[in-house]
Amino acid sequence: MIAPPPAAPQAVQQSSCPHFAAVRHALCGYLRVPLDRRRPGRRTIRIYFEDYPRRDSSRPAISTIVSIEGGPGYSTTADRASRVALSRPISARRNLLLVDLRGTGRSGALDCPAFKHHILPYPKLAGRCARQLGFERNFYDTSQSVQDIEAVLVALHAGKVDLYGDSYGSYAAQAFALRYPWRLRSLVLDSTYQVTGSDPFFRDLLARSRIALRLACARRPPCMAHGDPVAALARLLHRVRRHPIAGWTHNADGQRVFQWVNEDALVQTVGSGYLYLGVYRDLPAAIRAAANGDTQPLLRLVAETVITDGPESDPSGFSEALYLSVVCHDYPQPWPFSAPMSARLAITRARLRTMPASAFFPFRGFAWIDYPYEGGLQCLHWPSPAFPDPPAPPHAAYPRVPTLVLGGDLDNITPLEDARVVAHRFPNSRLVVIQNQLHVEALADNFDCPEHIYAHFVASLSPGNTSCARRTPEVRVVDSFPLRLDQVPPATPDVGDRSTLRERRAAVAAADSVADALQRWWVNYSGVDHGLRGGSWSYTGSGDVTTFHFHRAAFVPGVGVSGRVRWSYSLGWVRGTVTVTASGGLRERLHLRWSEQVRAAVGHLRGTADGHPISVRLLAP
Repeated sequence: MIAPPPAAPQAVQQSSCPHFAAVRHALCGYLRVPLDRRRPGRRTIRIYFEDYPRRDSSRPAISTIVSIEGGPGYSTTADRASRVALSRPISARRNLLLVDLRGTGRSGALDCPAFKHHILPYPKLAGRCARQLGFERNFYDTSQSVQDIEAVLVALHAGKVDLYGDSYGSYAAQAFALRYPWRLRSLVLDSTYQVTGSDPFFRDLLARSRIALRLACARRPPCMAHGDPVAALARLLHRVRRHPIAGWTHNADGQRVFQWVNEDALVQTVGSGYLYLGVYRDLPAAIRAAANGDTQPLLRLVAETVITDGPESDPSGFSEALYLSVVCHDYPQPWPFSAPMSARLAITRARLRTMPASAFFPFRGFAWIDYPYEGGLQCLHWPSPAFPDPPAPPHAAYPRVPTLVLGGDLDNITPLEDARVVAHRFPNSRLVVIQNQLHVEALADNFDCPEHIYAHFVASLSPGNTSCARRTPEVRVVDSFPLRLDQVPPATPDVGDRSTLRERRAAVAAADSVADALQRWWVNYSGVDHGLRGGSWSYTGSGDVTTFHFHRAAFVPGVGVSGRVRWSYSLGWVRGTVTVTASGGLRERLHLRWSEQVRAAVGHLRGTADGHPISVRLLAP
């Protein structure tokens, strides 16, 4: 039974809870803290928190789980459902505390009019935002945020803490651990990077991008038969630097757009690998297709990943102003903090000229850091910090607290290279690498692996059996983008099959159409999209099971797929019935099924083809 919320301490201003928190009997409220801790008697700000009680109130609490969201700029409490779910297996004797860091969510989300209508050109608007925030921007940094968390813990009379942070949340968690080591029972850093010593030129991110492209390809044997995907990308870059590719295509939400493919666009596409598996899945074959004159797969992938201009999203969900306040204050920049703004670009170019071209292969150095949105030059027009306030106290020792570091080996924004450095710094740490996974492991787990490693670690201070981290399914890298049915490799006949070679090719084309749509779901928010070669598809369902509706959607020209397919996010199964039509009167009705959670999974397609049985299998797409 969930205990009723405790009475609010006197220093806390209790407030009504959002519905989710209310039904789970959380204590919701605000704590006032100084805006500037150097002058605590002056202005204060409110820090919002939600305190979820342990399920077993008959025994004392072991600890309080504190969970910190990433960004910086995202609201922790806006992600309350997934954080409550992650903590539930260990919540019998543990409270859960969620705190919106200052400047995010309900803790006075910073908002800049500069981003009201546009986010590009980003560095220029960032400079305008800095002027709009004024001097107070200097008080919105990691150091102040972790001190706010400790103030909330003190006000709630919390004891030991099991601290979890993902992405930037893991950066803030390290800063907390360095400042308050005595507070910690355990520490979990999910998709982490260095508090000190990170590379402002993002060479580590590019190195992991190269590794990730090759890993994804090597783990799907048909891919490596076509050669090194990084070398193929280098050849494509050589081409588009002279003659960019351009054409009409559809973006992630199914809108028809005219898209350019040049070096800047490819930087964005490759850089998006940490959040979109479709980059690793589609890019090698899309590059080969473009080399042979078929640019549509590449145009579509780039259109799905390039930054488009528009207004800032709701700052209470993500605050662009807070993001900049933190990264331009805490992170190293390509120029010294003492450099005047007028000299920063020249200093950056000069430093790049001292670096070997191989460090940025296959891109050029300036192209790699000149990312249009939140890239290496994002702070170009942002004033340097007005006074020192580092994320952690100078010369602080990394504590021997039991520490678990989780990292995905395809994550190219908080790469394993950084995670290894962080794990080495914490003397009592364990790094667990989750194969074939992107950014943020435990919270985004749909393979029943890192979330269980996390729970076991917090419960026992040991990660236990981590072998599941080496069994997560490979990226189902597309082998090719056929332009004709006779270019499709046929499925393998199964028991009872009476199909022709052409019908077995059509069955594979149908499975590819379905898999192509399932991949696009991850970046589609409109609910509708187009098949690569025609037709359309849509999806419905907001729970664990999503239903896809196909209307002559084609992955291969002239092979239309219609019908309904259901997919379970958490269990990974794909089931459906589709009708396949192609030129020459070909017609098939297929029942298809495969799993997305099994390595080298086999897909099964059974039904009728022109009135006779078809029963085939293939490597699940």
